[in-house]
Amino acid sequence: MDPATAAVMIMLSCNASLCRPMESQPVAYSSLEECQAALAVRLAPWPGGEMVGRCKQVDRTATGSIPPEGYATVQVTRGMGRDAVTTNYFVPRAN
Repeated sequence: MDPATAAVMIMLSCNASLCRPMESQPVAYSSLEECQAALAVRLAPWPGGEMVGRCKQVDRTATGSIPPEGYATVQVTRGMGRDAVTTNYFVPRAN
């Protein structure tokens, strides 16, 4: 995930008995406030609750290995055994 990502928006499409994810991937925002403002705009066409959403702060330590769209994660390990150190890099995905 992009290091500038601070919050993600997740949208669900709902009926009387079930809610399902609307999009396959959450939408990333640089701040929680930006996400909440965008969420209000996204939910405005569905005042009856057919669509619900939520903004959630991102724990960067837990999501640091998720590459942003258009990028891939490359792991580079230096050293061997217990002395090995692995670093993750985000690189543009080849088309």
